[in-house]
Amino acid sequence: MRLLALLFLIPGLLIAQEPPRAVAVDPNLQRDVGQDWFQHGRNVYESAKRTSGPTQFELYGRAAQIFSRYIGEYPNHKNTEAAWWYLGQSYRAVGRPEDAKRCFHSLLNRFGKGRYAAAAAYSLAADHYNNRQYALAATLFEKLAAIATKPTDRQRGQFYAGQSYEMMKQERRAIAYYRKLLDDPDRSNPYRSKAELALGSLYAKSGKLDEALQLLAKVAASSSTPDTRGKAALEAGAVAARLGDIELSDKYFNLIMRSSGMEEFRPDAQIALMAARFDHKRYREVIKIFSQSTTPGTGEREAKRLMLGARAYMMLDRNADAMPLFRAIERLTLPNPKYAFDASYFRLLCFYRIEGRHVLDQVDAFLELYRKKLPRDPKIHTALLMKAETLFAEGKPAEAADVYRDINPSMLSEKNRRGMLYQRGRCLTDANDPEAAIKSLSDFITKYPDDERVPLARASRGSAYAETGQPGLAIADFQQIIETTKDDKLLTLAYLQSADISKQQADLDAMIKYYLAFLKEVPDPEKDAIAKASYWAGWAMVKKNRGGEAIPYLEKARELSPKYYDKHAGLLLCLVHLSQKKPAELIPELETAITKGYALNLPDQLIRWAADQAFNRKDFVNAARFYDLIADSENPELAPKEIWRFLGKARNQSGDPAGGLIAIDHALDQESDPAWQADCLNDKGRALFMLKRYDEAMTSVEEGLALRPEGRAGASLHMLRGEIFEAQGNIKEAIRSYVLPVQLMADGDQVVKPKALSKLIEVLKKDGQTDAANRYQQELDRKYPGWKE
Repeated sequence: MRLLALLFLIPGLLIAQEPPRAVAVDPNLQRDVGQDWFQHGRNVYESAKRTSGPTQFELYGRAAQIFSRYIGEYPNHKNTEAAWWYLGQSYRAVGRPEDAKRCFHSLLNRFGKGRYAAAAAYSLAADHYNNRQYALAATLFEKLAAIATKPTDRQRGQFYAGQSYEMMKQERRAIAYYRKLLDDPDRSNPYRSKAELALGSLYAKSGKLDEALQLLAKVAASSSTPDTRGKAALEAGAVAARLGDIELSDKYFNLIMRSSGMEEFRPDAQIALMAARFDHKRYREVIKIFSQSTTPGTGEREAKRLMLGARAYMMLDRNADAMPLFRAIERLTLPNPKYAFDASYFRLLCFYRIEGRHVLDQVDAFLELYRKKLPRDPKIHTALLMKAETLFAEGKPAEAADVYRDINPSMLSEKNRRGMLYQRGRCLTDANDPEAAIKSLSDFITKYPDDERVPLARASRGSAYAETGQPGLAIADFQQIIETTKDDKLLTLAYLQSADISKQQADLDAMIKYYLAFLKEVPDPEKDAIAKASYWAGWAMVKKNRGGEAIPYLEKARELSPKYYDKHAGLLLCLVHLSQKKPAELIPELETAITKGYALNLPDQLIRWAADQAFNRKDFVNAARFYDLIADSENPELAPKEIWRFLGKARNQSGDPAGGLIAIDHALDQESDPAWQADCLNDKGRALFMLKRYDEAMTSVEEGLALRPEGRAGASLHMLRGEIFEAQGNIKEAIRSYVLPVQLMADGDQVVKPKALSKLIEVLKKDGQTDAANRYQQELDRKYPGWKE
């Protein structure tokens, strides 16, 4: 690596021209006016060179005018090539660089070769080089080498073409030009040693250390200037150190320390002596050289010297001795902030080692200074790791996760990366950043597959995969846990998470499989986990029309965790009992639903079926409760008329005639069929009769009979009419009312006719008609043996 960059190239060449000689004048020759103009311009130009200040500026301006006029009037004169050069130089002298460049380009384009063209090429190339326009400079230096008439101009062009390509990082082309200089047969080549130095530096940079050392050693031992030899010796010492030859390295550095003219390089040599020993972990020798130093450097050199000494102290665990040296580097306030940055970091690291638990303020101060400027520097990320670990140790995982999230693992040492990847993944999972958690945990699992924390990492990553919509990868992680661990908590997590993901994917068979496997394989799970698995296994079984299998699991879930599953398990059990047409199981389950307040979540069809079954089973109390769930008193027209009719009957039968009356009125409002109207009027009359509102009850009966109902409807109305008369004490009319259904109904009727016979017998006895009562009793016993109401 080159230690000293080329700082400046001479902007132009001084082209000396022979002064005119006095010769005899042939009067027969014609006068050369162009020559006179050129010579006049040349004289003014030379006068300008010999003066200074405003007079010089004025003379250069006059020279530019003369040469410009000369070129305009004599474009093809023998001195035009030289005139272009002098015109360009004059423009440059009066501060018109662009006009000067135009002149030099014109000279190159028109004349191509010659000493003036070479001088123009060099002037343009030097200008581009000094302005860091290396591509343009390289082209013109190559032009100079191609058109030069003098070996030194050719060699100069080749060397600086190589320098330009080197500045553009095109080392292969640079090396080609340096080799041309080494192969040049001209023994007086002034650029040979410089080319050897440059080529040796490139070889050292590319790792060709043996070739580099050979060239650098040759320059160091040459008769070149002390500056060139000093640079070569400095690099030779560094290369020898990299080759592990400390003795040879010291030889070159000590050459610098004792050679006159190389004083400039002595601080670098001393630093190199320390660095060579530091690289070979000879830290005590580094400190010895540092302590014995009598020629400390300045600026960056002093920073390097202090840094090597301080880091050697650190490596010997002498952190307290290192910290003042790092502070000294920070106080140097160098233009290159890297030295202060590195010193601040190492000082922070010393502090962390000495008093790690108090490091948060120090880390924040360090990050405040450097984080924005150097966001990707490894030291920034290691400082963040110090902070994250401290926060995690203090029991602040959320804050730690925020810091872990900013750490780039590739910026950490291998020693720190393992734990950081694992801990960061867990923290990011807790902090709801699953994408970042996946990356961190995946790096950990991939790089450290034998770490005992891998199952925990898989559990966290599986959850993160599930959260980011990658179910296949999530289940793969949980399956690995199931197959490789015996930890109850991890197994519980793996089975339940796999089942949850299967549910989200609508894979109910897999869902059931995972839940049942959990209930079977995990020996002592928590009660809530059993309840969850039982409920959701039952839920999936219901969805798969496996209701019979679901019942024990749903009941188990409700038993273990009523707070969470009482309602939902109860709803599913109602559906199962409905699907299996089991009213004996459904009716009490629906009673429970009403009691616990979730019956309204059931479908109307289920409630209607349960109500019908209860009604048919003469369970009128539950029938009334069930019908009431699907009847809307505020919007009675929304419920089917049949619901109101059966609700009224059920209420009457369960001893709620007032409620029955309301339901029957809603039924009558919707009913248009005369037969069903008569039936409703009979139920209404019954409710009024039960309320002892006999006159209203009789009115309802008469309205029903006016519709001329046939069969049981008509008979029931006559029966009710008889009961009303009987209640009013009108036994004769009661007898006539009971006789009609006895006469009208066929013997096959098992409901109304036997009841009518029974009522008729009862009132005949009250009226004293014993023979008639006995006769009807015989008919009742004969036709309906053992009948009871």
